[in-house]
Amino acid sequence: MAETPKLPPAIVVPGSVSNLGPGFDALSVAVQVYLRARIIEVRPSEPDTIAWEFDGAGPTGENRIESAFRLARNRVGTAAPGLRVQVSSEVPQAAGLGSSAAAAIAGLRIYEAVTAPRPVEDWLAMATELEGHPDNAAAALLGGVTVSCQREDGAVMARSSRWPEAVKLVVATPDTGLHTSHARQVLPTELPLTDAIFNLQRALLLVHALRSGRYDDLREAMKDRWHQSARTALVPGLAEAIAFDDPAILGVCLSGAGPSLVALVTDGAAKATSLLEEMYKRLGLPCTIRTLSAHQPFDS
Repeated sequence: MAETPKLPPAIVVPGSVSNLGPGFDALSVAVQVYLRARIIEVRPSEPDTIAWEFDGAGPTGENRIESAFRLARNRVGTAAPGLRVQVSSEVPQAAGLGSSAAAAIAGLRIYEAVTAPRPVEDWLAMATELEGHPDNAAAALLGGVTVSCQREDGAVMARSSRWPEAVKLVVATPDTGLHTSHARQVLPTELPLTDAIFNLQRALLLVHALRSGRYDDLREAMKDRWHQSARTALVPGLAEAIAFDDPAILGVCLSGAGPSLVALVTDGAAKATSLLEEMYKRLGLPCTIRTLSAHQPFDS
């Protein structure tokens, strides 16, 4: 009797909050909401086939997990055995919490689990190709707070460090989806030099504030002139939330392309939750509010 193939451990990928205000397409932090994929059957006689079992709602459009798996198969060239894969996800779709990046990383990791390990840079490059930008993919792959850089030749660099444990993310997700592709269509193609300098200064200040513990700098450091104002019409409550002036809140920003909003706090989660709930109630929008910790770097 043929030996039953040993099943690899479950693959767990975090969601992420990208941009953090001024760090458009460059800064992101992995957060403790997860996509989990478990290979429940290996079928060596049926190479390169996958049967998916989704716990709850499956993808609303493209199955990004399978797209990433197929991309890896084509680029690496090694055939994979047939698989049956069970997927569950806490990461809401079309909400600005990195659901597509988490799915891409899951697909790449599934392929890796049944073939052979490869450098993390290879997976980051493939995920960025699928996503069109590296920030969420870097956080989903590396954990922690990540800084991403796409070189002129297209190669992607990303570096990860620990997010301060004292800083929590209060994430409010209204019951209105917003696809990243649509949210990108409203962005300007050119920026004034003054706006470029404005964001550069604050992105650097933000990184320093997180690393040094100067959380009193975060309110200024999270200001943005590149993308949030252009998306105000698409994201209910964005302008009002960014203007919250309460000592319990360190700063507010759009999470990725939205529509989720993020308030950074230390001990002010209850106050931030209350302000966001009251705002969405006035707007007549149901919302889900989560207080999340960062998912720290995988190698820490």
